[in-house]
Amino acid sequence: MDTVAELLLARAEDDHPALLFGDEAWSWREVVAESAQRAAVARELRRPGPFHIGVLLENGPEYLFWLGGAALSGATVVGINPTRRGAELARDVRHTDCQLIVTDAAGHQTLAGLDIGVDDDRILGVDGSRTEQAELPEELPDPSSLIVLLFTSGSTGAPKAVKCSQGRLAAIGQRASELYGFRRDDVCYCSMPLFHGNAVMAVWAPVLTVGATFATRPKFSASNFLPDVRKFRATYFNYVGKSLAYVLATPEKPDDADNTLERGFGTEASERDIVEFQRRFGCRVVEGYGASEGGTVISRVPDMPPGSLGRPQNDATVVGLCR
Repeated sequence: MDTVAELLLARAEDDHPALLFGDEAWSWREVVAESAQRAAVARELRRPGPFHIGVLLENGPEYLFWLGGAALSGATVVGINPTRRGAELARDVRHTDCQLIVTDAAGHQTLAGLDIGVDDDRILGVDGSRTEQAELPEELPDPSSLIVLLFTSGSTGAPKAVKCSQGRLAAIGQRASELYGFRRDDVCYCSMPLFHGNAVMAVWAPVLTVGATFATRPKFSASNFLPDVRKFRATYFNYVGKSLAYVLATPEKPDDADNTLERGFGTEASERDIVEFQRRFGCRVVEGYGASEGGTVISRVPDMPPGSLGRPQNDATVVGLCR
């Protein structure tokens, strides 16, 4: 399938579990229905210009329903970082030409008084309630239609919004599902923020591709990592940065390896943390590096020297500059 919209429509009558959050669960049929409702709202409120919808939310069902709604309506979700504040946050919104903002009470308070270029009546609140079903669209966006703008980390200046089309994200989902062995019976635990490419590209897209189950919580919590894994019976998880180190800093217990985890994928963990995490929790950890913009992918390989990043794909050459 060439687009995220096509992947979603293929799940429209699928009753396999799709989403787990807290004590609630949604089937793929229900997720597609909720997405269709958001798509109808987006189309009704669309104005001329870039069809960009800023989403200022922590992880949860509404974020995923708006991702699905954007896919079905041809809109683009702008993943707004909720940890940004003041002028920097206002710049992010203005920079991406948002014509709608979807947020909650906390987001409303964060945006209050900021010059974001979006009128108050174009800021939509979410309340977490399930909605009435809307008709699925008869016409779908083509592969070139943008589905997300993902902000970079900003390590070389202000965060930049990276374009990702429906075709590219669908292809990433296919490649990731094959490379990391995603299965329909997987439960994939994602506590990394959905405004970041790691969560969208390394979990949501491959989960959608194979029709697996996506489990999430509002934000990462080291102390809740293992309880969540056991509660959801997760088989896969993702991480970024020092997340493994934070989990390893929690008190070790003799039964830590008594869990359903099989594998994890992420970036930037130390060699020591990878080895220790695998020992303590009994699962395989795979590291990989890729630019949000695409074009640069580095994967770990069995014969790599200790502490190295891995080997670049497509015969690329990595040049290190020392000062």
